[in-house]
Amino acid sequence: MNWYPWLTQLWAAPAAIGFAMLFNSHPSSLWKVAILAILGHLIRDLCVYMNSDLVMGTLIAAYTIGLFAKIWSKRLRQATPVLAISAAIPMVPGVPMFNTIRSLLSVAREPSNDVAMAFLIDAGANATRAILILFALALGISAPWLLKPAKK
Repeated sequence: MNWYPWLTQLWAAPAAIGFAMLFNSHPSSLWKVAILAILGHLIRDLCVYMNSDLVMGTLIAAYTIGLFAKIWSKRLRQATPVLAISAAIPMVPGVPMFNTIRSLLSVAREPSNDVAMAFLIDAGANATRAILILFALALGISAPWLLKPAKK
């Protein structure tokens, strides 16, 4: 088995720690944010490896991040969204967003209508994929609060 794709998941940790520091998170919670980010990336890529859709894998990973962030935030006395959002930011779909912009810019410089239409279709597909991934992140992170609200 090739371990290289699994080891690349560790790169989610520095990004998550950076955003946690940007959100003024307590230094003692940084390692938990890193663990959440790595766990989220591993779950998402495991779902894709098992022939699931990227959007469904992102939803499952974001739900896991939200659930653990809700549990750990009580122990750390830290705001739950700071932990969850910092850990989920590395899963933001940067490649589909970039491909959308690249395809739209290609439409502007293409003189042929047929090729321009192909670029527009590609831009629409990439934009739809990016929006669905963002919705999956938002729904997955907020699902633990929606399914089991805090007791008063």
